[in-house]
Amino acid sequence: MTGKQLRHFEHRLLRERERALRAFRRIDEGVRIEPIHDDGDLTSYPVHMADAGTDTMEQEKDFLLLSKEGRLIYWIDEALLTIYQHPKDYGRCPDCGAQIAPERLDIIPWAKLCLECQRTDEKRQAQEVGEAA
Repeated sequence: MTGKQLRHFEHRLLRERERALRAFRRIDEGVRIEPIHDDGDLTSYPVHMADAGTDTMEQEKDFLLLSKEGRLIYWIDEALLTIYQHPKDYGRCPDCGAQIAPERLDIIPWAKLCLECQRTDEKRQAQEVGEAA
């Protein structure tokens, strides 16, 4: 991979990292740790069961999104670290040693595996989930 290509992917990763961090912050600011006790109703129940269920579902969704964005930031940081510390290894599949297609890296600059190895890995994971069920 040429120096120009590495710089291109570095800039792509940095832009994606900034986008993911903004999303992470936005979600994190909206997460409520404790349920709301004042829902505005004039009933004798402090929190209606349906409201508590909705709040819990929203919290779980927010935590899931935080987890997803956190993993993405981790993968991006790993790719950037590879570019900075071992530039010859960036864009090379660790499973088969093949160069990952630049088109794939342009779409997913934090990709670790080539397309063939990614498909094999996903099939293996699907089989493991099927066997566990």
